[in-house]
Amino acid sequence: MTRSIITRWPLAAVLLAAAYIGAAVPATADTSRYSEWKGDQESGGVDSLIENLRGLIEEADRARAADPMFLDDLRSVLDAFENPWSVRALYDDFRDGNFTANPTWQISAGQWKIDRSGATQGLKSSVGAPLAGGNLNNLLGALLQPQGAAQYASIYTPVKFGNPFAMRFEFSSRDPKGRLDFGPYQGAAGNIAYRLAYIPGAANGLLLQRVTAQGTTVIGQSPGPLNLSDGRAHVVELTRDKAGRMEALVDGNSVISAQDTRIRGGFDGFLIINSAGSFGVRSISVDSVN
Repeated sequence: MTRSIITRWPLAAVLLAAAYIGAAVPATADTSRYSEWKGDQESGGVDSLIENLRGLIEEADRARAADPMFLDDLRSVLDAFENPWSVRALYDDFRDGNFTANPTWQISAGQWKIDRSGATQGLKSSVGAPLAGGNLNNLLGALLQPQGAAQYASIYTPVKFGNPFAMRFEFSSRDPKGRLDFGPYQGAAGNIAYRLAYIPGAANGLLLQRVTAQGTTVIGQSPGPLNLSDGRAHVVELTRDKAGRMEALVDGNSVISAQDTRIRGGFDGFLIINSAGSFGVRSISVDSVN
């Protein structure tokens, strides 16, 4: 996940603490390497620095060179630096057999159900025909539309979380064609949003879009097609930091990097739109910061 949304003072504190540990360890044959450690000056970046600091903490623990509670505090600082998301805003894996409570999802178009078997387990939606003209610009307005016959299916859950966020979306499908959009929105009508669009068979299989009253803008896209319609579960992640830097990953591999600051303030919910195909949403999580 993106570490830059966290200020650097915790890491500085760890550096000072590591220096204290080194000074506190007696200069014996077993611990003499403390005087030789040169930190991260040569190579490896922040990840290498953190690995070295963890090694120092563990060796200081074995040598009883510092208060164990103090060392635990250092470990906690490093853990927080590596995983900055302090608030779990949303989680659902639909194992309770419903989408009407804890959290509450509301259908705004089409049909959704819980499927416990088959290739598309989880929260399932099937749409036979694509949206006329392939125009998705007005789909987020479905939050205010009554349920009924539609050429797409949409469902949302109202949940508030901050502008920096980490989203994890696990789904499965066997359709070689179709389209599935998902992401956070702002406002009661949901007409301001960031969303990812998975389009099997397209030249760019994943799109990162900004939706505003002025329309939909693609701010990032995968460099090529994505074959995620094999019946297996796949994970799409999207992180956004305070500077508007965004990264999308598919099964742990980065496919989109972009920066956008047009949408400010927190979000009011999470929306899923199926405009063609059959998809099963296995799990969803959204983490944010205080």
